[in-house]
Amino acid sequence: MKKLKSLFLCLGLSAMILTAGCSKAVDPAIVSQINADREALFFEMVSPDVNKLAIIAEAEEDFDIKAQVLEEQDLKFASQEVYVAAVKSELAAEEEAGNPQNRISEAKVSGNAEDGYKAAVVVQYDNRQVYMNIAYDGDLTITDITFSPIYSMGESMTKAALNTLLGMGSVFCVLILIMCIIYLFGIIPKIQKASADKKAKKAAVNTEESVDKTIANIVEKEEGELVDDTELVAVISAAIAAYEGNSSTDGFVVRSIRKSQSKKWQNAQY
Repeated sequence: MKKLKSLFLCLGLSAMILTAGCSKAVDPAIVSQINADREALFFEMVSPDVNKLAIIAEAEEDFDIKAQVLEEQDLKFASQEVYVAAVKSELAAEEEAGNPQNRISEAKVSGNAEDGYKAAVVVQYDNRQVYMNIAYDGDLTITDITFSPIYSMGESMTKAALNTLLGMGSVFCVLILIMCIIYLFGIIPKIQKASADKKAKKAAVNTEESVDKTIANIVEKEEGELVDDTELVAVISAAIAAYEGNSSTDGFVVRSIRKSQSKKWQNAQY
């Protein structure tokens, strides 16, 4: 077992040595060129004496002229967009780090001609240091430049804690919202039932009012018919009194009124 562990350890060390041997150092000439570029870039777009807004306007108006000026300093940018984005990134760094000072470190260069090169330069600003990260292709044409403020361990931990709290707060807010929605699912049927009961009660009241109105109409009609029967009784009583030769109808009582089936009444002349 010990021999097996020793074998694995030797293989691991051998792999590390081979990997370290395979990584080639960057050509010193390339490093020298990139260090020269970083000084030219500092005085071109970082120095506090430079009007960044003016050089952005100049580049956007006619980048060909600006590119010729840059090439005189051995600075080749891949495009106008790369140059303008680099200057805007530096302006954003100034908002947080203050004005740049005339202090700039040597470039730390990595990469190769096939994959391109990357250089990291530390620039001192009033409030903090800032990384100027430069990306090149194999022909040392600048493809990207970004400026990233450097934060202390405490600041990084504070930012991480704030991001964590923000993330957790967002999650809890969403969970609370989901809980409220689920709670509403239980209330909505009750609201619908109460609304249905209210409508049913209103319909019952309307039905009762309709019945009362119908009954009132029937009573009114019957009263009207009763008035009509009273008039008919008076007329019949007067006719009978005249037939009998009486001057008064006090002794007559009409028990009922029926339609006669006799043909005599149908042949009567008016």
